[in-house]
Amino acid sequence: MVWRGFTLLILMPEVLVMKVNDLGKLLIIGVIFASLIAAAGCSSKPQSKPAPKEPSPPGELKQLQTSLDELYNALKPESPGKEQGGQKKQQQSQGKGGEEQTAGKGKQAEETKKKAPTEIDWNKLQAQAEKIHDQWNKLEPKVVQAGARPENITGMEKELDTLPTKIAARDRSGARLAANSAAGYLPDFIELYTKKVPPDLYRMRVITRDVLLCVDDGDWAGAEQDMLKMKTIWSNLLVQLEDTSKTETDKTHMALLDLEDALGKRDEVLVLIKGNILEKNLDEMIKRHDMKM
Repeated sequence: MVWRGFTLLILMPEVLVMKVNDLGKLLIIGVIFASLIAAAGCSSKPQSKPAPKEPSPPGELKQLQTSLDELYNALKPESPGKEQGGQKKQQQSQGKGGEEQTAGKGKQAEETKKKAPTEIDWNKLQAQAEKIHDQWNKLEPKVVQAGARPENITGMEKELDTLPTKIAARDRSGARLAANSAAGYLPDFIELYTKKVPPDLYRMRVITRDVLLCVDDGDWAGAEQDMLKMKTIWSNLLVQLEDTSKTETDKTHMALLDLEDALGKRDEVLVLIKGNILEKNLDEMIKRHDMKM
């Protein structure tokens, strides 16, 4: 009996060890199953939150765009009058002996037309320039925070700083060019936000105006270079306008070709007419896109 008891005492630790080991295995298996269940539960949930939607363009951007448009429209090229057109025909019919004299008169008339037209309220435009600077002051920190490129900020400020100086000097050509050049940076800022209107539509309008400004200043070569840029932008833009009616895009496309043809003819009056038609078509496309969303 003693021997059997002794044997039992000897075997009991081994039995205890076996039970402990089995319990440990069960615990390990339980942990593994729990991990698998947790992993399965996690896999059904999204791994990461979707990127937040970019905000819409701030109201200050639209306000600035409107103010620049108003200033440009007060200074934009106008169709030459009958008297000026008659002078051009007279200059063409005169011989070489009168070319120098008529060229001097033409230059003087051109300077008068661009720098001191009596119909322009320069004091009103100076107040408009101050308003534009105030609007930019409110917009600038927002576009910087949205990720605007430093060179676009610098370029915008350069044009806006030029604007009141040209207005104070009664320089019609310089003032309208500065206003349009400043507007040329707005599409870059629009791209930082959720867009209703393709920014290239605004770029097309800016370059259309630049064509008219170049022609009005006698820079036909500059106008032709702008025309090449505009055709490239339009080709890219057509891909973005797949949802736009074909009638609308065809109308704008034909207006673009008409403007190019007028440039080839070196007809200032025709360029102005065709340029205004193209700008009108672009404005209509911008409004329709803005109303869709």
